[in-house]
Formats: sequence, structure tokens, C-alpha cells
Amino acid sequence: MTGRLAKRYARAVLALAREQGDIEGVGTEIGRAATAFADPRLHAVLASPMLHASERLRISSAVVGALGLSANVTNLLRLLAQRERLDLMPDLARVYEELVDRELGRLRIVVRSAVALGAAEQERVLDLARRLTNQRDIIASMIVDPELLGGVMIDIRGTVYDGTIRTQLERLSREMAVQQ
Repeated sequence: MTGRLAKRYARAVLALAREQGDIEGVGTEIGRAATAFADPRLHAVLASPMLHASERLRISSAVVGALGLSANVTNLLRLLAQRERLDLMPDLARVYEELVDRELGRLRIVVRSAVALGAAEQERVLDLARRLTNQRDIIASMIVDPELLGGVMIDIRGTVYDGTIRTQLERLSREMAVQQ
């Protein structure tokens, strides 16, 4: 149910943002708001059953005001606060980003490596992802994970291409155990 609600709100906001020609700017604002409302301290206060609805609305309005958001995103957050659905924000932000990416023909991938990749290495990984997906516009999140020992792991829409030394060592270990 939560996912469907988040999708419904995301689609509505996207339609408004499209009319105003600022779909990426609205996405950035939604992301900022989702981060703010995900703060554990704020979340605990707003989720408290001891807090009266009017006080919850006042606090959330103050947070929205402090973020300096556009009218569309401010109205969205006020509506969610009134309906006690601010907990939808992380899902709503994710769904909105997915809708915008689809509309703009973008693909997001996650690249894990044991050490930070240089610009040339990053470009080679992006070129590989472009060839694997036939997608031109790729946004990569680069994550350093020292446990990988070396190599690169690429996650494209849930399909993982694993070229890490750690995985190769694990595979070799399993093969050697089978042979004994």
C-alpha cells in the first residue's frame, strides 16, 4: 500500500513539475525533504502519539519553511503532514527519481571498488555499462569497499557484474574444495 501511495504522489508532483519545466529541480527538493524528515530525532518527534496533530503540523511546517522549498514541494509536504503520511517521503523520493530517470532516458548504476577509481577508470566502467545496457546517459554512484580486495562490481538494475578479486578467490576456494 505504501508503495502505491508513494507512486501516486510522485506521479502527481511530476505532472506539476513537468508543467513548470523543472522536473530535476523538484526532484532535488524532494530528496532534500526526504533526508530532513528521515532524521531520527525529527522522525521520533513527529511519530510520537503524545504529539497533537496541530503541533505535528506546526513542526513539519517549520521544517519545510527552513528548507526553502518551491511552492509545489511545500504544498506536497503540507498535504502529507495533514494526512499523517510524511513517512512516505523516502519512497516518494525514490519513485520520483525513477520516474524522472525513465522520462529523461537515464540509468543509475552502482559501482563498488576496493579503492577510489580514477577518472579514466570511471570512464571505462561507464563505457562498459553503456555497452551492456545500450543506454547513453548513465549516472554512477561510486562506492569504495575495501573488503573487495581489488577489481570492480557493477550493479545495473539488480543485475550484478562481479569482477572482484574477493569473488574470484571464493570461486577458486570452492573449486579446490570440490576437487579434494
